[in-house]
Amino acid sequence: MSGVNRAKPTLQLESANYNLNKSLSSGYEKPCIFLSHIYVDKKDAEQLADYIMEKADIDVYLDIYDQDLQNAVTLKDPSKITALIERGITNSTHAMCLISEKTINSWWVPYELGYAKKAGKKICSLKLKGNVELPDFLKIGDLIYGTKSLNEYIQKIITEARLVKGVPNINVSLESHSSANHSLDSVLDWNN
Repeated sequence: MSGVNRAKPTLQLESANYNLNKSLSSGYEKPCIFLSHIYVDKKDAEQLADYIMEKADIDVYLDIYDQDLQNAVTLKDPSKITALIERGITNSTHAMCLISEKTINSWWVPYELGYAKKAGKKICSLKLKGNVELPDFLKIGDLIYGTKSLNEYIQKIITEARLVKGVPNINVSLESHSSANHSLDSVLDWNN
């Protein structure tokens, strides 16, 4: 089984009240990673979300699939946009900030991380390919510099979910690097 994108409207997960941290079948808290990114890095965010869902069986929240949020953006309703972003963070267990050279131009990424920190979410920053220097405010949680450290971080989340929270049967099939291309080679460096 794969993780799901909790922002997709097709989910049948108690969408009326957004109590999405609980699996309907067993009542346990399944990990969910809120992916904070600047819109121009959308393709990289989608690729990472797919990897996390398919290979780690962990849920994600990727805002580009939240129809309510996209409607609020279209209507230019800042109050609604903020409330919906906060809802996505609230219903996640972790927040992962995707960092590229373009992230510095985002007003939302620092807001999302600040809100996640205040909400007690576990925070990490993931450096996308390229020569990017992380600002100090992005160094407050785990730092992920490539595919190898992403896999280690995911394994840490899974271990915690199994041991501490009693989450059964997360099906992990993370890809190790070989002579063949890794599915994230276009997004992340491998050896970091």
